[in-house]
Amino acid sequence: MEQSLGKRIVANRKRLGLTQDQLAEQLGVTAQAVSKWENDQSCPDIAMLPKLAEIFGITTDALLGRENPKPVYEAEIINEDEDDGDTHHGSWEFKWNQGRREGLTFAILVLLVGVLTLLSKILVWDVSFWSILWPSVLLVYGLRGVFSKFSFFSLGCTLFGGYYLISNLNIWEFSIRGELVFPIIIVLFGLSLLVDALRKPKKPKFHISHNGVKVGSGKTKSFFETDHDSFECSLSFGENTHRVELPVLNEGEISCSFGELTIDLSGCNRVSDDCEIEANCSFGELKLLVPKHFFVKLDRSAAFGSVDVLGQPNGQPEGTILLDANVSFGHLEIVYI
Repeated sequence: MEQSLGKRIVANRKRLGLTQDQLAEQLGVTAQAVSKWENDQSCPDIAMLPKLAEIFGITTDALLGRENPKPVYEAEIINEDEDDGDTHHGSWEFKWNQGRREGLTFAILVLLVGVLTLLSKILVWDVSFWSILWPSVLLVYGLRGVFSKFSFFSLGCTLFGGYYLISNLNIWEFSIRGELVFPIIIVLFGLSLLVDALRKPKKPKFHISHNGVKVGSGKTKSFFETDHDSFECSLSFGENTHRVELPVLNEGEISCSFGELTIDLSGCNRVSDDCEIEANCSFGELKLLVPKHFFVKLDRSAAFGSVDVLGQPNGQPEGTILLDANVSFGHLEIVYI
């Protein structure tokens, strides 16, 4: 007997661990409306179907119960004033995603602090570790802000960080009177706010990608892309759900910061013998939905974070996924479905 649309909505909602209230909130409707859909008392508006499919991480064909639905490629929204390091050739896209940018910034910071601390010991500089650390943080993250999206505040952080780092290391004898520092910071911050207020917002443009989905709206940045045997996903400042559909899963990379991200692996038919997924969660919530015929072998590093496993795999799983998880001030949840 063919499953009704309401039953498919129920099944997908429960698969993602969502309540009727949570689904209704994401759709901008009432919980009563969702209840009527699921009990086949009414049907969602046709304009609501793509949104439902996007939340469930499936195609509209699959939601409507069409047999053998073909995969579709969704439109991605790119703000014209944001470049994110993408280079377009034809319709292919090369992306430097949010997770890698954050990782590279932190790596440069650690390297800079380490090198300067080492030099201070070798050259016997009269400088403390703290005098190296805090100006380096201002300098590196200020530069990151300048190159990512220019603002006077980021420029100010860069200048002050560089000035105090050079001053603390006694490389250059130049001093700014202490009473001038705070007013200068206020002026730079005010200029940054003024530029942001006067900047004319630009309408987003649409671009069709081969198999990537990127949504840039406000501060939310979401990226999802699959290859023939791998996937890559990142999310910052928002919430999203992605369903990975691959014949064979070999590797994956997940990054979640200041947001809620759900990755559904139920679309993977099988996993390779050396399948590995790298997951980084910082100040966010990451949920990994894993079919019970796969086993997740967890290798975790948690700094002020937590990792929970709900359910358990079958007695004789068909494959093993090595999950290399790094959780910092966040929460990782593995759910067997």
